[in-house]
Amino acid sequence: MNLLTRMIILFYVTVVLFLGCFVILYAFHIVMYKDLSDVLYFVYNDDRLRIAVGVAAGVLLLINYFLYRQFDLNTSKEKTIAFDNPSGRVSVALSALEDLIQRSLARFPEVKEGKVDIRASKRGLRVRIRMVLYAQANIPELTTMVQAAVQEKIQDIIGLDETVHVSIDIGKILSDRIKDKKVGKKEDGQEQSEVSIPFQGYRA
Repeated sequence: MNLLTRMIILFYVTVVLFLGCFVILYAFHIVMYKDLSDVLYFVYNDDRLRIAVGVAAGVLLLINYFLYRQFDLNTSKEKTIAFDNPSGRVSVALSALEDLIQRSLARFPEVKEGKVDIRASKRGLRVRIRMVLYAQANIPELTTMVQAAVQEKIQDIIGLDETVHVSIDIGKILSDRIKDKKVGKKEDGQEQSEVSIPFQGYRA
């Protein structure tokens, strides 16, 4: 978590904490309506205090807008990767890489499903994969193969010697492999055949 994200979280936690404590004190009559009314009336009638409160509110709004813009900009940067070609600059949406990696996970029979999230940072690409596995999977061996395959795939696609960090979360392990049941087939794979007797009408 970078410094900007920490600042945004701290700002909003402080504001919500202040408002929450004030509402609780007001709801339990610890802060009386008359006291609140007196404070508001005093601020309203004092020109210098009213201007100071207005300026403080404006500063808070500007800080909020600045933090939002910076957070949105950093989030956008984390979801794209760019490099320079002789003919110009190329940007690649990381969502495209996410879809590609997610589809490539299907070639591992031990993986039931997987979700991929890729972020770009100054230290390289951070890939986080959350997988659902079958119980037959050898987790250390499988995760090593998946990490190596993902690193190779990304580096081959972007054509850059970019550092790729791959972390894997195992969210669920299924007790058994799901077997497709096909109607009209025996266990040995041979199709079952039913003798169909044509209807020849009623006989007296």
